[in-house]
Amino acid sequence: MNLLDWFKYLAQGKGTAAQPSPPPPELGAVKDDAIVQGLDFSAAIEAHRKWKARLIDFIEGRSQEKLDPAVICQDDKCALGRWIYGEGKTFCGHLPKFHQLKAEHAEFHIHAAEVVQLVQKGHLDEARQSVLEGPFAQYSMKTQTSLAKLYMEMKS
Repeated sequence: MNLLDWFKYLAQGKGTAAQPSPPPPELGAVKDDAIVQGLDFSAAIEAHRKWKARLIDFIEGRSQEKLDPAVICQDDKCALGRWIYGEGKTFCGHLPKFHQLKAEHAEFHIHAAEVVQLVQKGHLDEARQSVLEGPFAQYSMKTQTSLAKLYMEMKS
């Protein structure tokens, strides 16, 4: 699957919490194609995909990482969030797909922070459920799908 086909696949929203979308293709020389208006869409999708494994490791006690829900819930701190509130707003603020991405990305961060709070309170099963098929999983897929849809619109 090449980069464009991967974005098309994600834009269709075929991935689910139970059947996640495939990983991005090996980019090599086409990496520049993933960058539009200052955002590497492929890297943004992959960074948000990796949160699932990061949170599972945290839930299972395999991570020494100090995760702070007060920081995680801030949707303007990651590379995608900085783009959304900066260049993205300037170049794409008129697009409905941009506003959908902004809202879903904010929810993604809220639910990631909630998972960490659940772990801190000892509610491991509830945290695991959120990551695997609950709110975190749903907004993770929605964020990836919205990124792919916005990419496709901007490239057309």
